[in-house]
Amino acid sequence: MRKIPDKWQGSVLEFSLDLARDSENLPKKVLSLFDQHFGYRRSIFFTHGIPSPGASRRKGAMNSYITYGIRYGPMYDYKERVYKHDIFRYSHLPAQLRGRQVLFTDDVMSFEEYERTPYGIHMMGEDLYYQAVIFFFQGERIIGSMALFRSKEQGKFGEEDRALLEYLGSLVEASYQTYLRHNGEGRFQDNFQLFFQDVKQGAVLLNQEMTVIQCNGAAREISQIFWEQYRHNHGHFLRSNYQGDPQFWEVQTMVNEVGERLSAQGSSSQTITSLARDITFYHTAFLSSAPAGLLQTWHLMLITCQTKEMPKNIDHPYNSLTQQERRIVYYLASGMKNEQIAEELHISIYTVRTHIANIYKKFEVNSKVDLLMHLQPILKDQNNL
Repeated sequence: MRKIPDKWQGSVLEFSLDLARDSENLPKKVLSLFDQHFGYRRSIFFTHGIPSPGASRRKGAMNSYITYGIRYGPMYDYKERVYKHDIFRYSHLPAQLRGRQVLFTDDVMSFEEYERTPYGIHMMGEDLYYQAVIFFFQGERIIGSMALFRSKEQGKFGEEDRALLEYLGSLVEASYQTYLRHNGEGRFQDNFQLFFQDVKQGAVLLNQEMTVIQCNGAAREISQIFWEQYRHNHGHFLRSNYQGDPQFWEVQTMVNEVGERLSAQGSSSQTITSLARDITFYHTAFLSSAPAGLLQTWHLMLITCQTKEMPKNIDHPYNSLTQQERRIVYYLASGMKNEQIAEELHISIYTVRTHIANIYKKFEVNSKVDLLMHLQPILKDQNNL
């Protein structure tokens, strides 16, 4: 999967989530989402045939198309007269442009040449001045394409647009292949797998019993942080009672704890803080069709993990602590007793006491209260739940 351009991280995540929701008309939804999240207000989705075995074939790219923000008249004229002159017809592209997912007008020919073609004259007459086309493939076979248009006033597409459209194109291509192969539950789960593996936020898909069905790598990493830092401070975890898929063990444990908090508060988000990190959970639920045609509730939990700033002053006592001493500071700040820390770190109670004595010495304090007072710059704004 291509890298998401940094400036579009938020919009791409929202687009991916909306795209993953089940739909009876994916092409129509795709056009709407391109406008909703990225402002592409005039567009066309062309289907180039259904490649799945046993499915009915559509003959020719113009037998089925969906427009967004474009009047019927221009499209009728295009279908009847101008289609054969379309400079983006895949079969007529120069060899060096075949296989590329995103093409702009300038990639095919100079704009001066374009202005003289029957296709260019027709499109510019409707102020569909500049064009970007995204091709969707299955293997080497083209299964669809999407045209985006800008007016003369809006100006040309640039290389920054290309980076975004290539990424969106890969999402839509994968979703379109899934749309042609599956429906309902199978389609939804495939979409989740395709979209969320390379998103920086953690993403967890749950069924209506709040059982983890799928999760991405970021969610697994955050669950390990959560388990290490919060289990003693935030209640009993049902780790030993988990009966689901072993690969989702820690993630499910985290979801169980946070899900109860979200339900109790009646909110859609929950932040749990510690000395070093804030972990925030966002929950949403929506309906999708199941294989038998019944509606089923799905849950999606998105998770962010933000590291707090540590003291920047190199002379701050915190910076002289060893990694083991920092762990003990975290546990002390969480309210753990020495015996619990010893059990957690698999060391003796005497070793814990020795570490605490060394920590007190570095901070020049004589008690836990004084130690935490010295750590107030790090602990400020902390919300102990």
